[in-house]
Amino acid sequence: MKKQILKNEFLNIYHYEPNQYIRCGGRFEVLGNHTDHNHGKCIAATCGISIYSSVSKRNDNIVRVFSKGYGEFKIDLNELDIKEEELGKTPGLIRGVAFYLNKHQYRIGGFDIYMESEIFPGAGVSSSAAFELLVGQVFNKLFNNNEIERLVLAKAGQYAENNYYGKKSGLLDQIGVAYGGMVYIDFFDIANPKVEPLKVDVKGYEFILVNTGGDHTTMSHLYSQIPVDMYNVAKKMNHQFLIEGSLEELEQIKDKLDEREYFRAKHFYTENQRVELAKEAIINKDTKTLIKLINESRYSSANYLKNMMVDNNYTNSPLEACELVDKLTNNLGAAKINGGGFAGSIVTLIPLSKKENFLKVMKEKYGKENVYIVNIDPFGVGDIK
Repeated sequence: MKKQILKNEFLNIYHYEPNQYIRCGGRFEVLGNHTDHNHGKCIAATCGISIYSSVSKRNDNIVRVFSKGYGEFKIDLNELDIKEEELGKTPGLIRGVAFYLNKHQYRIGGFDIYMESEIFPGAGVSSSAAFELLVGQVFNKLFNNNEIERLVLAKAGQYAENNYYGKKSGLLDQIGVAYGGMVYIDFFDIANPKVEPLKVDVKGYEFILVNTGGDHTTMSHLYSQIPVDMYNVAKKMNHQFLIEGSLEELEQIKDKLDEREYFRAKHFYTENQRVELAKEAIINKDTKTLIKLINESRYSSANYLKNMMVDNNYTNSPLEACELVDKLTNNLGAAKINGGGFAGSIVTLIPLSKKENFLKVMKEKYGKENVYIVNIDPFGVGDIK
């Protein structure tokens, strides 16, 4: 049914039939908030909330895009240099992905594409990363016999976002949408991060995403300050990144740090410990321990990172939403920030016995379109099945 809709829309716009159907889901963060940029550890999962597309190869270097709800545009891939007017805009992401792949000796070319997205923007589900990986997979499928590794596609997406879109980010988002399923990621070697699939079994519980309504894309300056603070602490420990130091070293230089720097670095080290413990809990199917660790991550985000609300505005903040989860589940569920923070979405793990009332209350408060059961997508970026 989905393919037929995509086919019909493509046919109506371009007046010929597409020959490929590609999708990419968003990602949610299980544990590892603000650790990737300092080469830490994370657990992320690809969710079923996706961008869908129908596409056909062209015989030139023109890319024509029609995105439902966002309009249409055209770019010429004969020009791959950064364009100032495209910073912060979608065409820049396509040009950036093309530049990275071309630079690394992969083939690129033009295509026509129709796409529609069910990922809500600016809420921490990484709609930009999903778009980047979808574009990368189009180049992969149409011009490279599907032979480009997913890590390369992820790096292409990150490169485009950092340089052609103008948003500095780690690689967590792109890996989270590329691989599918749930994955443990160790960024110690940033050029070749360790990505390990995790088999998830949380019987009796369900992951549910709640968008609190704020748009974190307007708050880039707030969450960009977090890595800056962490880098400053690393430098004071004579390191480049916090991963090269330790919690013990942090305590030794505590008197040289301001309070915000100290607590944000403390979050980094304790969050890495939680990721390792969560990995073992998932492997051992120990959902109660996983719930405990997710909630501890939330407390650390609230008290150390300070990225659960903006300027003490508690109403409609992610912190308020998380504390509502506690109330609705009688402290049997889990909830934490999802993404950069300050506004946007939270990820929750809800007991099935509390699910019906939880969904009812959350949909009434935040709108039914902002509450999602996030089925984990096992495939990652690829063909529409």
